[in-house]
Amino acid sequence: MGSMNQVIGERVDRTALRVNQALIIVFLTAAFLLDSPWLVVFVAVVMVLGTITPALALFQRLYRDVLKPASVLKPDVHAEAAAPHRFAQGMGGTVLVGASVALLAGALAVGWALAILVIVLAAVNLFFGFCAGCFVFFQLQRLRRS
Repeated sequence: MGSMNQVIGERVDRTALRVNQALIIVFLTAAFLLDSPWLVVFVAVVMVLGTITPALALFQRLYRDVLKPASVLKPDVHAEAAAPHRFAQGMGGTVLVGASVALLAGALAVGWALAILVIVLAAVNLFFGFCAGCFVFFQLQRLRRS
């Protein structure tokens, strides 16, 4: 996240982001294995609400309110803008809303494909540090400036 995209003084705890990604992966994988569209709906709601109001980001709250105070996980704070991460979460949440609608409407192949896409992209971010949603955010910023 280059300095030109940073908001001065803004800080992001990447451990909170990793917990968020891990729980997205766990819940969506469980949803697929249990054939439970309602778990997909749950994750979609968590992601959308957390995008709109970061204080409602349930998976990140678990880290901030439970895991971090109990010293289970340590902070990994970086000076960077939070907007690209919120945008990425919003993208994932939007894809999961589509997955939820497809699953509940009986379009199972489409619904599970969209949910699996979110699992894969969250895993790429968690294990390899590449945030596809952040990449899209920065590309859109670049296009807007040109």
